[in-house]
Amino acid sequence: MANNKIALASAQQPIKAELSVFTMSDEQIMNHIYATHVHADDDNFDEDSLFSIVENILKHATVVAENVMLGINEHPENIDEKAPKVGFTPPLCTLKHLSSLMTCKSPGEEFAHKTTVSILNNLSNYSWDSKAVLTLAAFAMEYGEFWLLTQLHSSDQLAKPIGILKRVPTVLSRPGLQKHKKAMVELNNLVKVTLEVIQCMFELEKLSIYGTKDVPALSIAMDRIPIDVYWAIITIAACMTQMCCIINDETQDLSPFAQKINYTLNLLRVQITLCRQQIEIIKAYRKLSKLLQTPTEIMEVFKALIFGKDNVQPLIDGSTNRVVNIDVLKKKNVLFYISALDIAIDDILILKPIYEGIRKEDQYKILWIPIV
Repeated sequence: MANNKIALASAQQPIKAELSVFTMSDEQIMNHIYATHVHADDDNFDEDSLFSIVENILKHATVVAENVMLGINEHPENIDEKAPKVGFTPPLCTLKHLSSLMTCKSPGEEFAHKTTVSILNNLSNYSWDSKAVLTLAAFAMEYGEFWLLTQLHSSDQLAKPIGILKRVPTVLSRPGLQKHKKAMVELNNLVKVTLEVIQCMFELEKLSIYGTKDVPALSIAMDRIPIDVYWAIITIAACMTQMCCIINDETQDLSPFAQKINYTLNLLRVQITLCRQQIEIIKAYRKLSKLLQTPTEIMEVFKALIFGKDNVQPLIDGSTNRVVNIDVLKKKNVLFYISALDIAIDDILILKPIYEGIRKEDQYKILWIPIV
């Protein structure tokens, strides 16, 4: 209880001027965001459908942005889109409110942090994954609309005045593009990385069905999710501020946010790789355990015991020195001889009479498995 009070007090205190969010430890960040989270039941919120829509928007928007800024001629129509569930209703009021929390804020890490804490307070009843997706969705509405208008403002009579209000012609003018091209490219790249970070969070959530007992790497990854969400949201807030800055003929330095979110992405990738490896091991173990309990087919046991997934290798028939298919073991009684690469003379003396006794019986096989 005392620890909770300390965390609550810390979360309510502003970051000291001399303390940068980029040098804060994970524990210090947790102290700032701990009190914003109420572990409530948000089962009625379909985060998967919302994320599908957000992915569609940002994948198209980032391609359009690259086409405009870098002269690339990639067709957004080639992007594989994900469909939300039928009847999904997006939380529009929540998204508009989140957008208002991020729009037209002062640049810099201090304001980005304050915006992030404000967002977390407003989303206190949502899961950590949902907080990140909702924030990204609020940004995607603005980012997607801007790049949609770049395509339509010169040809559509309704899009033209809206584009003027959004200052699209100013940004896309030759002086505007020349002045802010680097900042816009960096912003676009940061959006793509942040999207990938949240994709990784969703993947970890799906992997969590295996449990942390059998997959220890999951425990480490899931414990970090609140920190990862913090860096995702603060980066999104910084991206929204950069959009406003560019529209107002200014820029801010996004490199510290880029370094941190890329570091977060790399950590998530490593943890997901470890989780997948451990899951493959537990799957193989469970499969082997089941086969050994009902050993009706020795060939299946052998494949599960020796070979990796989808990596079944042929065997060598020692009597003919020819390569044979593993099917030669089918419906046979098999003696496994497992040793190092060199067989001891004493073992050969033991095996030889056994081999001589069964060589004429097709129902029996001796299989040598040398292990380095």
